[in-house]
Amino acid sequence: MKTNIRSFQQFKNAMESDQQLQAEFKEDPLRTLQKFQYQPWVNDKLIYRIAVAFLGFIVLSICIGVMILMGDHDPASKTPFEVPDILIATASAAIGALAGLLTPTPGSGNND
Repeated sequence: MKTNIRSFQQFKNAMESDQQLQAEFKEDPLRTLQKFQYQPWVNDKLIYRIAVAFLGFIVLSICIGVMILMGDHDPASKTPFEVPDILIATASAAIGALAGLLTPTPGSGNND
C-alpha cells in the first residue's frame, strides 16, 4: 500500500511517529521509500479549479466593465468609444492563461 505525501515534513512526521516504519527503514531504506508516493500540488484538482474560476471571473468582470463604460459613453459626442488598453491587455492575458490551463499537455497520457 502506497502512502501519499506532499512534503518532506509529512514524510518526517510519518517516520517519527511509526516505530515499525523506522525499523523497516533501517533494514532496507529503498524498499521503505517505495511505499511513499509523492503527490505534488500540481496535480491537485482544487487548486486547478480555483485558478480556472479566478481567470474566468477576471474575463467576465472585464467584459461587464467594458459594457458599463460603453453605456456611459455619450453617443452624441464626436469621439468614438475606445476601450482602455489596460482592460484589453488584462483580458487578453487572462484568456491566454485559461487556454494554457485548459489545453491538455502533449504526452500526458491521462487527460482527466
